[in-house]
Formats: sequence, structure tokens, C-alpha cells
Amino acid sequence: MKTLEELEERLEMLEKHEFEDTLTLIEIMSTMTFFGGLKTKKCKYAKEGQCGLFFLESDAKKKTPIATDCRIGDCEGELGHCHLELSNLTCAFCPEWPPNQHTKRDSE
Repeated sequence: MKTLEELEERLEMLEKHEFEDTLTLIEIMSTMTFFGGLKTKKCKYAKEGQCGLFFLESDAKKKTPIATDCRIGDCEGELGHCHLELSNLTCAFCPEWPPNQHTKRDSE
């Protein structure tokens, strides 16, 4: 009888932690979305829903789901290239955003 009670307790703990983990994940994602949205608005590379910073070869569409044909009107890339589709999460992780940039001194 004791093992059944222990099992029930363990199941309750797992369910509780899963719920807490889900809430934590939602909080992390919403924070990234918020700050990514701020970055997208201020970024000189964010154009036509694509990132003008990254130029990818046309076969990148087969390898990366967020790579699509260029839609940027004044793009200076070669014909048939791709860009990353913008999302707030993509922008939140962008290495070009000033808080993400590391100077030589930071890496020493």
C-alpha cells in the first residue's frame, strides 16, 4: 500500500513540475518576443519581413525552414539568394544587436 501512495506522490510532483516548467518556458518566450519586437523596430537590417543581414544561397530553403527567397526590394544580393524570415525570437538572438555584441576586451 505504501508504494502506491509513493507513486501517487511522485506523479503529483511530476505534474506540478511540468506545469511550472511550462510556465517558465512561456515567461522566457514572452520576454524574448517582447525584446525581439523592440529590436525588430530599430534594426536597419529588418526589411520586408526578412533579415537583410544574412544572405543565404538558394539551397538553404531545403535545409532551414525559416530561409525564403528574397523579397527585399532594394537588396544588393545576387540573384536567387535567400534571407531568414524575421520573428521576434530571431531578432532577440541576433549577434548584431548591441547588447549581444562582445568586444575583444569582453572575451579576454
